[in-house]
Amino acid sequence: MIRDLTIVVDGVGRCAVPSGVALAAELGASVTAVSVLPIVPFETFARAEIPYDMVVSAASSARERAAQAARDAAAAARAANLTCESTAICASVRDAAECLAAHARLSDLAVIEQPDPAAPKPADAYLETLLFRTGRPVLVVPYIQATALRLASAVVAWDGSATAARALGDALPLLQHAERVEVVTVTDEPPPEEARRRMVGHLARHGIDATVRVCPAGLPPGEALLSYAAECGAGLLVMGAYGHSRLREAILGGASRTILRSMTFPTLLSR
Repeated sequence: MIRDLTIVVDGVGRCAVPSGVALAAELGASVTAVSVLPIVPFETFARAEIPYDMVVSAASSARERAAQAARDAAAAARAANLTCESTAICASVRDAAECLAAHARLSDLAVIEQPDPAAPKPADAYLETLLFRTGRPVLVVPYIQATALRLASAVVAWDGSATAARALGDALPLLQHAERVEVVTVTDEPPPEEARRRMVGHLARHGIDATVRVCPAGLPPGEALLSYAAECGAGLLVMGAYGHSRLREAILGGASRTILRSMTFPTLLSR
């Protein structure tokens, strides 16, 4: 069950709040709006010989922008008759990441807007924090998303791995609201009939009527999944977030990078 939903905002992105609020309303979940706006370290200003009063003014302005972004998101949630809390995180990049992770760990799902390479925003820096440091699923909403999340049709990426299984389990509360669920494997070797039967039976026991599909592996997995989901009009893609951590920096796998770069529909990622 999803009862606590965290929406990450920064006052710049505009798509996470509508989708997060609509999803919370459909699931009967409460919302925590978390605004993240990192502060530039004082040493940076000092090296540039910027007057101290300007440093204080910039920090104060940043805190107010963060607080206002959280208040705006909370107001949208309350307008939808949802229980909502809000908090603003305004700290160094490292401290802000840890504060955000701590909030997300005590929620069932985090919602954040997809990074836009052409128009970077503060929240972009914290997507990998959510994916790799919280143990919670993350719903990434496209920055071009013009409508609220639609759960009518969902595509689940499946390769039999532990990460894919985690994503499937995390997505069950959402899939239970979908009218059509397709479990898609990108491969040139169709899975055994027994594996298909077990997948369909597992989801059926959760009240989900699913179909297992095989997508030929002519394209890289990420591209194949995006193409298939677009062709069938999916409103949600579910997949494991592949990658590893090196020197405390999360490195996403190829399929995950492709999805995050080119997605045109909300995608639930788990690790």
